[in-house]
Amino acid sequence: MTTPSSSLESLYQEELYSLPSPVLFILNQPWESISEPDKTVLTKMIGALRLSLASVRIITRPEFTLADISAYAPTKVIALGARFKASPDLYKHLSQDGVSVVAGDALPALDDVKKKNLWLALRQMFGV
Repeated sequence: MTTPSSSLESLYQEELYSLPSPVLFILNQPWESISEPDKTVLTKMIGALRLSLASVRIITRPEFTLADISAYAPTKVIALGARFKASPDLYKHLSQDGVSVVAGDALPALDDVKKKNLWLALRQMFGV
């Protein structure tokens, strides 16, 4: 016969309540001020990564460190226009303290060459 406490231990497994952290997008301007064409670019980018707009978290900051965003517990960070203080490199997949980071220019500044460089870094980050 099992005791009540031992049956509860097997019933409530911590793994069940461990939600995966969403991909964190850090933009340099508020969502309301982003033009419709730039929103479309972002939405297509998110879709190409096999994600949806509802499955990612978007925040606004001009610059950031991993300590600044630790409350969001991200595993993947995509910064568009927001400067990553730990590295000045743009369009490169970086990994620091278990967090993958790709930084690029702001949405309005993305031309075809920058979009291609961003996509190459994102493919490396997501293994797509």
